Amino acid sequence: MGYQERRVELIAKRAAPHLEPGERIQTGFITLTGWWIFTVPAETFVVTDRAILIVGRGEARRLPRDFWFGRPTALYYEFEPDRTYRVHRQWYPEVNAADQALREMQSRGNPPESEQS
Repeated sequence: MGYQERRVELIAKRAAPHLEPGERIQTGFITLTGWWIFTVPAETFVVTDRAILIVGRGEARRLPRDFWFGRPTALYYEFEPDRTYRVHRQWYPEVNAADQALREMQSRGNPPESEQS
């Protein structure tokens, strides 16, 4: 199993207990805490077709799927869905994939449940 496959498997494993029936994972990435060489993994972001799951130590929070992460730059990128998170550039393809998936959902006229009224 290659590096990319292990990353996908890790995200799916962390998300599995928190997914609703029929909910599909679109992408996921790991955020960091600390600074520079003293960083450690903090939370796992799992982006699904219905929500953004933030899986931490023994807990998971669900946020609306309509959040745009933005275009990551530099070595670490910060974004604020409910507080400030940092992601390392190795996860930038997944961060970009989250916004691309939302863009495609909206262009098909299939907004996430958080946008439906």
